[in-house]
Amino acid sequence: MDQKSILERFTDILKETKFLIQNKAVSVYRFQEEQDPNDFVFPWKSKIPESIEIQKKLQKENQRKNRDLVNFSCTLCQGKLSGVRQFLHKGRKPVLVLHYSGATGPKEKPFTKTKPNQIFKDKLTEGSWSELIQKVFGFSFEEFYYQEYPACNFSNTDSKEIDWQTRVENCKLHVKETVEEFGIQFIVILGSSAKLLFGAEKAKEFLGKQINWDLSGLSIPIVTTRSPEALVFLGEKAKKTDSESNLFQYGKEKQELEDSFISHLSLLKPYL
Repeated sequence: MDQKSILERFTDILKETKFLIQNKAVSVYRFQEEQDPNDFVFPWKSKIPESIEIQKKLQKENQRKNRDLVNFSCTLCQGKLSGVRQFLHKGRKPVLVLHYSGATGPKEKPFTKTKPNQIFKDKLTEGSWSELIQKVFGFSFEEFYYQEYPACNFSNTDSKEIDWQTRVENCKLHVKETVEEFGIQFIVILGSSAKLLFGAEKAKEFLGKQINWDLSGLSIPIVTTRSPEALVFLGEKAKKTDSESNLFQYGKEKQELEDSFISHLSLLKPYL
């Protein structure tokens, strides 16, 4: 058989093979005493759903252990832009301070933490809060736990009040986890976090008052107070004024604000 005949025969075989494959008619070669492969039964149970669940569980556990470095990959809320970096700062005293470094209104600038162990937006705010804690308790402000509430960033121009209410309600889950895991006895809610949780009027009404907060069946005492950014704001206004009367007024307001902080924070003492 010459080369041409071999190629023609090979072409015919390929054509027949294509026909058999398309019609699923390819027979399996076997000895007479062997069982037909089509008669074999292979009982099995899918492991894919279980594997996915295990992966999700491991991922969540890893995120939980590293909350002070990165935020949860949380999917509870719609419209999330990103998780707040370093959203949990671990302390040693059983007090949790809830605050929010994200932008909540169209006039605010979005903010991203860039430094390790950063809690507040800037050094001036951190310094004001540090002085208050030192004055009231005699130890470093870093002794407390700090958590972003809510724990994610959202659009500060498109978000409505009802959106924020849904977000802080969903985010109670993360607060409850922190309370249970670290044995938190008291919660301080600052500025914007309090406004998002209670609304502006209620937050003002609750200012400096100790109440119990229900975290899905877990009741814990809390106090609402202003953000230390308010002290920074008054200080900056005082620096810019040329009027002695205004300077005196700003100084008076700042002292009154400091006194209110001291009064509010003193409620924590029985829990330390």
